[in-house]
Amino acid sequence: MNKVLPYDRFYSKLMDISVWINTNILRFGKYENESIIKYAAADENSNVLDYGCNTGRHASYVKLAYGYNVMGADINKTAVAACKRKGIKAEVITKEFFDHYKFSFDVIINSHVLEHVNDPKDFLVNVRELLKEEGTFVIAIPQERIRGDITPLQLLYFLSRLKFENPHKHKFSKDQLFTLLEDTGFVPEEHIFCNFIPPFLTKDRIFITSRSLVVKCTKN
Repeated sequence: MNKVLPYDRFYSKLMDISVWINTNILRFGKYENESIIKYAAADENSNVLDYGCNTGRHASYVKLAYGYNVMGADINKTAVAACKRKGIKAEVITKEFFDHYKFSFDVIINSHVLEHVNDPKDFLVNVRELLKEEGTFVIAIPQERIRGDITPLQLLYFLSRLKFENPHKHKFSKDQLFTLLEDTGFVPEEHIFCNFIPPFLTKDRIFITSRSLVVKCTKN
């Protein structure tokens, strides 16, 4: 069972502030969001799941861009409640969730979640079971030099509560991620690296400035 992050109101507000700064001031977050939305494009009647929805940021963006039937899902009840406050249907992830929504979604978005889970392979196998045949899976992961180096606010939050732990359990290169995706039944089709400074989007990783990798896959 994956550990639930401590999603109190202060932590939620801290993350909202971080996202706002990254998107509107530093701007690299804007390009990552646009890449995720671009890769999530599908038929207007598509059912879309933001898996690991957090407060529903990407679900909101995709719904606004395409008008899809969008829902969020997260293991954290507080995060799900925050998503619902944005007008997005959302559910807590349980075993029953997988049974109920098996093969239900045309598109699944998974942004900055894989690095947090205990067993990435098992995680992706479970996500795949929620996709329809030939469905689209869009995943975003950090591109860190040292594991956890893009999470200074989260690290400070944990330290302020005397919790000395890294929020990121794993660090993946593009090749490692592609191998993992292929091993779990996905076919990577497109990718883009999102960088802290211009050029904000590149096809190849820039070691010093790359912040994240966004990949579009289909279900094999």
